[in-house]
Amino acid sequence: MTQRKEALWLACKRKTCCHSAFVIPSGRDIWRISRTLEAPPWTFLVYFASPALRRDAFLLTPGGPPFRLALAKAPNRRSKTPPPCIFLLRTRQGHHRCGLGDGRPAVCRSFPSALVDGVLTLQGGTDCTCRHWGLPDVDIAEEMACVQIQQADVAEYCTVVAAWNTRVTAAPPETVFTFFDYCEALLVAYDVLAAPPAVGAP
Repeated sequence: MTQRKEALWLACKRKTCCHSAFVIPSGRDIWRISRTLEAPPWTFLVYFASPALRRDAFLLTPGGPPFRLALAKAPNRRSKTPPPCIFLLRTRQGHHRCGLGDGRPAVCRSFPSALVDGVLTLQGGTDCTCRHWGLPDVDIAEEMACVQIQQADVAEYCTVVAAWNTRVTAAPPETVFTFFDYCEALLVAYDVLAAPPAVGAP
């Protein structure tokens, strides 16, 4: 049964949130999308310099600048509007739809919900122009669970990034890793995390 929030989001034709928002997926999101679509991460991601070494920012050279990942944007035919997410599709009826369906990133599934000091808030802001979201639009228990999953995914990704950064930092100073190296290492790390425990393991 479709939640009220999901029904309202699907009914919106424009999906402004999928145009203006800069989607930062977790590593688990990237792994799931890549393995489901059988597409390497660099076909749907971009990386950009981070002003500071955040917990989700990765290195490509020892002591070098940190970077973060985001979903790529599709070419925009209308220069006056923000470009759409690479996965946003337009139907013949004029409705925009997410090409990932239920496989979209956790941050997209939880939008516009967020936890602020443990309290559920709705923060559509300028990313949504179809409505002013209110608590009656959502199932609070389901939204809390969704946001908590997102936060757990982010924490898990930060652990994976820390392991990668340790590897880069320990490399000789002249070593240069590529974005493709990072993407491949990310997939391997999550393949390991997703693998069932060995028989007899505690």
